[in-house]
Amino acid sequence: MSNSRKAVEAVVLPAAPVRPEAYDAATRAALEHVDGQAVRAVADGWPERTRKGYTQDWTSWSRFCTASGVPVLAVTPAPW
Repeated sequence: MSNSRKAVEAVVLPAAPVRPEAYDAATRAALEHVDGQAVRAVADGWPERTRKGYTQDWTSWSRFCTASGVPVLAVTPAPW
């Protein structure tokens, strides 16, 4: 067995943009298309009551954000 070590060069990749606004127009359009398809696919399986409830929740959240100056997407997952 040899004790020789090979040099390893680190590869540094640029970080992906954090916000959708930081992407170029073509990438944003592609992401919006995929997002729209995913949302429709999931929502199509929801009962009407669920869709109505989610719509009401989103409306309440949007109003809260507007009134308090909080960005609509300023959400973090629960730590459980």
